[in-house]
Amino acid sequence: MAPFTLTRDAVRELDQRAINGFGVPGVVLMENAGRGCAELLMRLNPDRVPTAILCGPGNNGGDGFVIARHLDNHGWPVRAHIFARHNRHAGDADTNFDILFASGIEFTQYRPDYFERSHRDLFLKHFAPAGWVVDALFGNGLTRALGAPFDWLTTVVNDSSKPVLAVDVPSGLDCDTGLPLGPCVKSAHTATFVALKRGFLNPDSKAWTGEVHVIDIGAPRVLVEEYRNRTV
Repeated sequence: MAPFTLTRDAVRELDQRAINGFGVPGVVLMENAGRGCAELLMRLNPDRVPTAILCGPGNNGGDGFVIARHLDNHGWPVRAHIFARHNRHAGDADTNFDILFASGIEFTQYRPDYFERSHRDLFLKHFAPAGWVVDALFGNGLTRALGAPFDWLTTVVNDSSKPVLAVDVPSGLDCDTGLPLGPCVKSAHTATFVALKRGFLNPDSKAWTGEVHVIDIGAPRVLVEEYRNRTV
């Protein structure tokens, strides 16, 4: 029997049907995703070494905000590095940014379109104490190679030899082919949502995903089973 996998398009469709067809708010799916990732990371990091969470501009970054909150709630030292502008009440990720801000969790925010040498030095200063890294930059929707400053960030993370937990898909990896689109984060673990991504069946993807863990985000079982049956 073929493993249960989802393509990029199927992930997007399933999420929208859960939200619009079943009434599960997107922010609830994000909360479940982030909490599941945080619980996994706490098991992987029982010594509570500091964690750096790299958050991008979309829902992957929103997952990172949720992860930061749950780690902080349980006493794990954490700092978020945000490479995006998040606006109040503009979307689910922005809602979770507001919560992060109000909670007093340490974060540094950078403008990706204005990332100069001084900003690189600031990032490196705050990144250095981390023992674990969470890659919440880009998820399954990425279809092009990472540009600046994300290509530089990828190099820094990979050269650091710090263990990485990727959120859903390592940033820079095509989720349908399992091949890098260009620079790609090399992860020790990947917490992917609902099901394996189709590209993870490619043996070459293992070098980038590391060990893959499937996280339940609370999508209704009847909906998930419909997609599971498509791969049987």
